[in-house]
Amino acid sequence: MLFGVNVWDLVILALFLGATMAVGFVVSRGVKKEADFYLGGRKLGRMLQFFLNFGNSTDATGAVTISTAVYKNGASGIWLGFQTLFITPFFWFTQPWWRRARLVTMGDLFVDRFNSKALASAYAAFNIFMALFTMGMGNFFAYQVAQAMIVKPPSAYTDRDRRQIAMYHEYQDLKAQIESGKVEVGQSERFKYLDSLSKRKELQSFVSYLNPLYFFISYSAVVGIYIVLGGLRAAAITDAVQGLLILAMSIMLIPVGLYRTGGFAGLHRIVPEYMFSAVGTTTWYSILAITFASLVQIFGLLHNMSTAGSAKDEMTARFGMISGGFTKRFVLIAWMLCGLIALAVLSGSLKISEPDYAWGSLSRELLPPGLMGLMLSGMLLGNMPSMGVYAVSVAGLATRNIYRPLVKGKSEKHYFRAGQWAIGGVLVIAVLFACVSSDVISAYTMFVTFNTFFGAAVFLIIFWRRLTSASIMAGLAVWVVMMGIVPWVLPQAPWFRRVPALLLETNQTTTLTTTGATAEDMAAGRARRIGQAIRKPMVVAPMAVFFDSVARVDPKDPNSPREGIGRFSVENYSLYLLGVPVRQFTGAAMTTSRWAFDGAFPFVMLIFFSLLTKPDELERADRFFAKMRTPVAPTPELDRQEVELSSKMPHRFDGQKILRGSNWQFTRWTWNDALGFFGCWVIVCAILAVLWGVLHIGSQS
Repeated sequence: MLFGVNVWDLVILALFLGATMAVGFVVSRGVKKEADFYLGGRKLGRMLQFFLNFGNSTDATGAVTISTAVYKNGASGIWLGFQTLFITPFFWFTQPWWRRARLVTMGDLFVDRFNSKALASAYAAFNIFMALFTMGMGNFFAYQVAQAMIVKPPSAYTDRDRRQIAMYHEYQDLKAQIESGKVEVGQSERFKYLDSLSKRKELQSFVSYLNPLYFFISYSAVVGIYIVLGGLRAAAITDAVQGLLILAMSIMLIPVGLYRTGGFAGLHRIVPEYMFSAVGTTTWYSILAITFASLVQIFGLLHNMSTAGSAKDEMTARFGMISGGFTKRFVLIAWMLCGLIALAVLSGSLKISEPDYAWGSLSRELLPPGLMGLMLSGMLLGNMPSMGVYAVSVAGLATRNIYRPLVKGKSEKHYFRAGQWAIGGVLVIAVLFACVSSDVISAYTMFVTFNTFFGAAVFLIIFWRRLTSASIMAGLAVWVVMMGIVPWVLPQAPWFRRVPALLLETNQTTTLTTTGATAEDMAAGRARRIGQAIRKPMVVAPMAVFFDSVARVDPKDPNSPREGIGRFSVENYSLYLLGVPVRQFTGAAMTTSRWAFDGAFPFVMLIFFSLLTKPDELERADRFFAKMRTPVAPTPELDRQEVELSSKMPHRFDGQKILRGSNWQFTRWTWNDALGFFGCWVIVCAILAVLWGVLHIGSQS
C-alpha cells in the first residue's frame, strides 16, 4: 500500500495516463494548421462525433454531481442532470445551425451577424471565464472523488483528526434527534455550534492523504501535454477511450453494491421507500424551470461550433449529438442507482460528512484492488477529454477573437502556435478556479444559470432580425453586475454578508412529509415494515432566504453575530422587493425562482434594449439568415457555390418562413424535421420507462 492505495491500482492508473499522453504525440503529426487543431479538419465521422459528444457531456463530474444529489435527496436528485433528457430532442435542430454557420468559433457568429469584433471579443472574454470556471470545477470534482478514495486509516490519525471526526459523529446524532422532534433547535447550543462548523465545511467524516494544489497541477499537466500536441482530434480519440472507461466505471459499482445489499430487494429493504421516488421533494414546476434554463444556456456554449462544426455533414452532426446525448441519459440512471446504493452502504458508522464524497467513499468501500485502479482511472481520466475540448475552444476564442485583432499581420503558423501556448495558460488559470471551489451542486448550478445570457443572445441572433449589437453589449453589462458581481463578489465583504435585513430565514415549521418507517413506527402501528413510505411530522429547520446558509461568525460564541454564507440570491431579493412573500418559500420554490428567473430575464433585457436602440445593418442580417437556411452540400466546392448564391440572393429561402414579413425567422418543418424530432421523443419516453423500471425492481409495494 502507498498512501492508502494498492500498488496494482497505481500501476493501472499509470498505464492509462501514459496511453493518454501517447495519443497526443501520435495525433500531433497530422496537425498542421488551425482547422486541424480546432475543428479536426471538419472530417470527424459518426463514430468520433458520437464519442466527442458523449465524452464531452458525460465526464466524471456528472457521476459526482448525480450521486451527490441522490445521496442527499433520494432518486429525485437525478433531475439535477436528467432534465437534459427533455432537451435532447431539440439537438435535432440545433446541430445543423452550427454546421451551417460554417465558422470556427462561437465568437465568429457575432462578427458574421453584426460585423462586430467588439461583441466577439466580449463573448470570448465571458466564455473564457466560464470555461475556466468549468475546467476548475472539473478539477475540483475529480479531487472530491480522489480524496474520498485515498484516505488515512485510523492508525494514521493525528489528535486533531480524531477530534474532528468525533465532532462529526456527535453532530449527526444531534441532527437526527432534532429532525425527529426530540430536541428543539433553540434548546441545543451544542448543536448550533456544530451546525455552524458544518456549514463552514469544518467537519469531516474522514481524512485524506491528498493535497488539493498538488493534485490540480498534476492533473492539468497531463491534459496540457496531449491537447497542446493533438488539438480537437486528440480530444475526440481520447474521448473514445475514456467514453468506454466512463461506461465501465459507471456500471462496475452496481453489481458489487447490489451483492453487498442483497440485490434490488435488499436495497429496497435498507433504503427508505420514499427515497425511490423519481419525484420526491422535487416538484413538476421546479423540473420545468431547471429544464427551461438548461435549454437556454445550451445555445450559447462555446464548444457548439467545435463539436458540430467538426462534423463532415449535418446528419453526422445530428447523429453524434443525439446518440451521445441519449447514451448519457442511460448513464445518468446508472449514476442514480449508485447514489441509492451509497445510501444503503454509507450509513451508520460509515455515514459521510458531505454528500460530495458519496462516489469516492462508495468506491473505496466496495471495490477490490484492480477494480479500484480502474475506478481511479475512470474518474480522473474520464474528465480529461471534456477539459481538453474546453481548452481547445478557449484557445480558439482567445486567439481568433482577442489576440488576432490586437496582434495583426502575423503568419498563420504564428497564430496556430499562439493557440497552442494559450492552452497552457488556460490550464494554469483553471487550477486557480479549482482552488476556490467548495461545493459540487452550487458550482454546477452557477455554471448553468450564469451562462443563460449568451444562450438567449445566440438564440435571438439566429431567430430575431430586430436584435441589435448594442442591446447585447448593454445587457451583458447588466448581467455581469447583477448575476456576477452582486451575488458572488459582494458576499466576500463582511459588512455586506452581515446586513441584518439580508439574513432573513424561513420560519421553522413542522410538516407532514413522506419518509421511511423506523422500528419505533412499526411498534406504534404506523407501518408494517422498516423503510415503508409513511407520512409523519418532520421538523423543517429555518432556511436562509438570500444566502446559501446563515451561521454565527464565531461558532464558539453563543452571542456572536450571524452572517450569510455562500452566494447571495439576487433572484429571491428581486422578488422580495416586488412584494413576493419569499419567507414562505419551500426548498422547491427557492429552486424554481432561481432557475426560472435566470432563464427568462436575459430575453426580457435583450428584447427591451433592442427596441430602444437603432437597428444594425439589416441587409447583412438577411445574408446571414440566408446562409443559415442553406443546407451543407456534399463537397466543399458545391457548398461554397451554394453559400455564394445565398449571399447574392438573400431572400431565396423566405418562402420557408412561418411569419413572412415579420422579424422572426422561424421556418416550416420538413418531414425530416418532424420525424427526427418526434422520433427523439419516443426515445425519451422509452428512457423514462427504463427509469421507472429500475426504481421499482425489487420493490415490495
